[in-house]
Amino acid sequence: MTSEKKQEYTLRITSANSTALVVILYEMFFDFADEALCAVKEGRREEANLSFDKAQEALLQLIGSLNMEQDPAPAIYQVYMYVSAMMGKARGSMKAEPMEAPLRFMRSLYETYKKDSASDTSGPVMDNSQKVYAGLTYGKGTLSESMDEGSGSRGFFV
Repeated sequence: MTSEKKQEYTLRITSANSTALVVILYEMFFDFADEALCAVKEGRREEANLSFDKAQEALLQLIGSLNMEQDPAPAIYQVYMYVSAMMGKARGSMKAEPMEAPLRFMRSLYETYKKDSASDTSGPVMDNSQKVYAGLTYGKGTLSESMDEGSGSRGFFV
């Protein structure tokens, strides 16, 4: 994942509500899974393994976000376990085919969460994060971002 993409995710995470965080986790999973499958197709085992590890971490975060006391969560959990197993199979065989069906399931779930996220009006999960402002500067075609440190403590006392 490029450093620009990491910065984009970081920015989105700081202002996201709980549903938007799940959407971001799905997008990160897809980015890492796509990187892994591209490396598999090109025979780059080490890079594939690193990307599979990161995709697995995103999947574990998605599993952790489930409220198992509510109805669809156990079924979604089973999908996640299937995806994890197929990721292991793709990783072991260094073939992309085992990931085709799991990625379709994940894209379907992603679309559902994305629709839910659009209607979620709750506030951001991170209350005391920095505000980031972006705008055009006087330089031709450049974009500058600045962070408002704000006043007071962000939770750290010295």
